[in-house]
Order: sequence, then C-alpha cells, then structure tokens
Amino acid sequence: MSNHVRPDSGVLLGLDNALLRTLLAVVDTGSFVGAARTVHRTPSAVSMQMKRLETQIGQPIFVHQGRSILLTSAGEALLTYARRVLGIAEEAVVRFSRLSHGRTVRLGMTDEYAVAFLPSVLASYTAAYPLVEINVTCRASSMVSRMLEEGELDVALVTAGATGRAGSPDTAIHRGRLVWAGLAHGTAHLRRPLAVAAGPTSCMWRKSAIDALDAAGIPYHIVCTSENLAGQLAPVRAGLAVAPLPIAALSGDLAPFGSEHGLPSVGYYDVALRRSPHAAHELTSAVIDHVGAYFAARQGSSIHTS
Repeated sequence: MSNHVRPDSGVLLGLDNALLRTLLAVVDTGSFVGAARTVHRTPSAVSMQMKRLETQIGQPIFVHQGRSILLTSAGEALLTYARRVLGIAEEAVVRFSRLSHGRTVRLGMTDEYAVAFLPSVLASYTAAYPLVEINVTCRASSMVSRMLEEGELDVALVTAGATGRAGSPDTAIHRGRLVWAGLAHGTAHLRRPLAVAAGPTSCMWRKSAIDALDAAGIPYHIVCTSENLAGQLAPVRAGLAVAPLPIAALSGDLAPFGSEHGLPSVGYYDVALRRSPHAAHELTSAVIDHVGAYFAARQGSSIHTS
C-alpha cells in the first residue's frame, strides 16, 4: 500500500510559512518535543502540523528509526525550499520595516567623495547597522548644501574650502590633496596651452587650479565643464586633458601629475560633515558619529563636525 497521498494543489501553491518554520525547528532540534519548545506549541500540535504539511505536498516527510526521526528524500527537498522561502520572507520583512519605520538616512556628497570614501563608509556602517538604509545623493557641493538646508538630505559631506596648507584641518573633518589627474602614460599634461577639464565656475577646485596656472604663467584653456565626475573624466581618459581632482578619487588608468611633471601644485581641500537642521532622529546622529570615526581613523587625528 502506497504511503503517498494526493496533494492539495491549491494549498501547495501557498505553503504555510508557520508549517515550514515548524519543520525547520524539528530538523534543528532533532525531535517534535524540541521543536515544540522552539515554536511554543505542544508536541501533539507539532505532530499535527507535520501531518498537515505531508498532506499539502502529498508525500511523507519523516521516517522513524528507533527513537530518531529522519527526513525522507521528499523531506530533504522540502527542507531546502523551506529555508529559501523563509529567508526571502525575512528579507521582505526587514526591507519594508525599514521603510515603514523611517529607518532611512539621506546622505549627500559629491561624485568625487563617493568614489574616494563611500565604499569604505558604507561597508563599515552596514556592518554596524544592518537594518538601516542609506539613500545616497551625489551632486555638486553647492547643490548638496542647498538640499541639506531645505531638508531634502539629512547628512552631507561638502567641500568647506581650498587651501595651500597640508596638515590636519582646523574645523573640517578631512583635508585631502588635490592633483592634476591625467591619463597614465598620457601626454596631455605636456601640451600648451594646457587642456583642462573642470567643474562649473562656482567650483573651488576649478578656482584653485586656474589661480595656480596663472601664478605659474602656464597658458591653458578649459575644454570641458561638468558638474559630475564622469563628465570631467571623459576627456581625461581620452588623453585630451587634465583635471584638478582629489588624489583619493584616482584609480585605474588615472595618475596624478604635479611639479615633477611641470605643473604647479593645486593645493588641498577641506571636507565638512554637516547635518540638516530638519534631521532630528537618532539614526542621523549614528551616521554622523560613524562617518566622523571613519575619518578620524583615516587621518589619525581628532575631528570636528560643523
């Protein structure tokens, strides 16, 4: 006589997650009694649940061997699906609980800072706060500052100024070096007039670069103006121009050029960590503390936020 029963096809398409959780509890604890403690039911209720599950799939799940219970081949297959189904269900709960409880922090910065700092910041922050979602917006510093003041962002990394001094910043969270970014093994830095790709006229790095070229008496012309990093790097990667950028943002086929290549120093830039006056919840404070700690470790010195 066959042990197989005809499955309820309607129920099979929507297996009860509660039954699947009890199945996992039986397997993990090795008994119905142990599972009963885990799912807060009686052993007889657990037994009834497993019979219902067998009815739903149309095949036996367990086989008794002495005092032990073992999974049948169908039970092993069902266990694999159960882990996947419950894993996806848990992901969905986490995802939508983040949104429904406002567990999202809006972080703004320039493209250059996103390339230079964001991967490390996100990796360490996500490890510390896995249930918090960070929504990142990349714009020019002037636009990021406006969005911050108007409450469209919670926290932002913005360019606080440009300076000719190295060393630790006084009121900023980070001081980095600006360089002439060019194509490695390229010749754009040797040509005169020097072809320059830069940010808009409001960009501090553009002003620092032009002032340095004027002071050195080097003729130049702006061949590309772009608010985003990709636009500035297009002519640079084509070997047609150089661009004033943070050395921390350079990678791959890009190389820094300076006085040893006949170009003047562009100086340094300061980064400030700012909070919107409209952002009051504790998650924002957690982001600020975490980003501050990241830069403190990077700089090896104390930091200030503004």
